[in-house]
Order: sequence, then structure tokens, then C-alpha cells
Amino acid sequence: MIDLDDILNDDSLFEDFESDDSLFNTKRYRRTVTAADKVATRQRVKSGFDYYQRLFQAVQADIASGKRQIISISKVEISQKSPIKQGNFYIDNGIMLYVNKIYNPKNGQEVSESTNRKYKVHTVYANGTENHIWLLSLISSLYDKKRSGQLVTERLEDISLLSNQETDYRTTGYIYVVKYAGQDQQLLQMKNLYKIGVATNIKQRLANTVNEATYLFAPVTLVKSFEIQNIDARKIETYLHHTLADKRIELSTISPRGKEIKINEWFIVNLDEIDSIINKMIVEVQKQ
Repeated sequence: MIDLDDILNDDSLFEDFESDDSLFNTKRYRRTVTAADKVATRQRVKSGFDYYQRLFQAVQADIASGKRQIISISKVEISQKSPIKQGNFYIDNGIMLYVNKIYNPKNGQEVSESTNRKYKVHTVYANGTENHIWLLSLISSLYDKKRSGQLVTERLEDISLLSNQETDYRTTGYIYVVKYAGQDQQLLQMKNLYKIGVATNIKQRLANTVNEATYLFAPVTLVKSFEIQNIDARKIETYLHHTLADKRIELSTISPRGKEIKINEWFIVNLDEIDSIINKMIVEVQKQ
């Protein structure tokens, strides 16, 4: 079985695409920050993590759909003109974090953004932990080469309102999910029965399903699609099929010539699970 490491370690996944530098044209942060609490022990979030988990899931979905980018912190200049902001998302040592609050520890006063060394920041991590650290400790950690700090950009559609710069993306294909829409009542009654495929043009790919065995010689209804950018869409499909191997179902149909044909490209799976797998995989790829 192919696992996520196999996909991420396959150089052909990236098809020689170059990263886009137009969104952030900045110099590397060069100052050295001494951080006594840089390795402070994180605590489990005591309550209310469901709220943050939904935030992380939404950001992962944005990354997967191309609405956000993951870029190396080396391309970002954290400064007074471009400070740490409440609501920012970063990746520190492979773990996504959310800047929940920036505040003055002496009086608890909160600010929306800052680089002030006298301030602290409340960070919440996607693994369910949290920390209260000095703001410059966070910056130091992000710029530590060993920790491979990264920034998750704001939604690109929001940034575009403030800038005339254009980002350069290349769509490699679409992952699509369809359901059976033929006359076989047994198939129509099967809950969560979907075919998952890949195409460069979904409309063209589904234009002739009544003549193709893989679609059970029947019309289908498109229920979901995912645009894949800058990575090989077919490898996303392969990974998805292997991940859902235990949910694959073998079907049989009769061809127009009367021959029985076995079909094994359909799955009994909840749509939310498909969303989650695709989003997680694309986010992990973009961390590389």
C-alpha cells in the first residue's frame, strides 16, 4: 500500500514547478533573538479546543483549495511594517499554530499586532496544546533553521483586494466525486456510494458515462470536485484510492454486448471523510 511518505518523497509529484515569490517580496529576518522560554513546555488546551480545531480544519481546506499558501518564513520579513498579528497561522517544527492573543503580561492589555519584545503571545497548536510565550521567542523559533518555520498566508482573495500583484498557479487537474444516477434500484439505494476519479476537464470526462464501464454504463451526478494546483493530481488520486482501500466495493454490470464486467473504482465512504483526507494530504505536501 502507498502511504503519505511515499507520496511526499516522490520527486515527480512537483513536476518542476517554481514557487511563487510575488506575494511576499521580502528579505530574510536577520536579527538574533535570545529566548529563555523558547523550549517552554506546552500544555494541553484545558477547554474549548473544538473551536480552534474548526479553525485549523478551515485553514487546511483553504490551503488545499489554493485560497491560502504555505511559504517559508525565510521569505517573510517580520518587522514593524509586517508584524505578528492576532489570527495569524504559522507552522513551527511541522505543527500548525494559531496566534490567539498578543498581550502585555503586566496589565493583560491586548493588541491586534506587534513585534514588541515586552509582549507575550498565546499560541494554540493543531495537536491540542497551547503556550504563553514571549513574542520574540515565537519569532526566534520560527526563524530557527532547524525548526523550518513557515507562514500560512491570509486568504489570497482577501490579499488581492489590497494588492495588484498576481500569483502564478498551474492547475494540474481535478479530483471529482460522482454518484450513480442510473436505473438500477439496488445501486440507488446504496448510501454513500461514490466513484472518485481525476480529470483535466471534468465536464468532458463525464460527458459519455453511459458508454463507459467504469461508470456502470449509466449517467452520474457530480457531487464534489477539488482543483489541484502545482502538484500531480493523479498522485493525489492514487493516494486517495489507497487510503480508502478498506471502503472500496466491487460492483458488476452488464455491458451493452451482454458481457458481465467487474468494476472496483467505487467506494462506500462519507463525503466529509473524502474532504478531510484530500485537505490533509495537500497541506502535508505543501509543508515540504
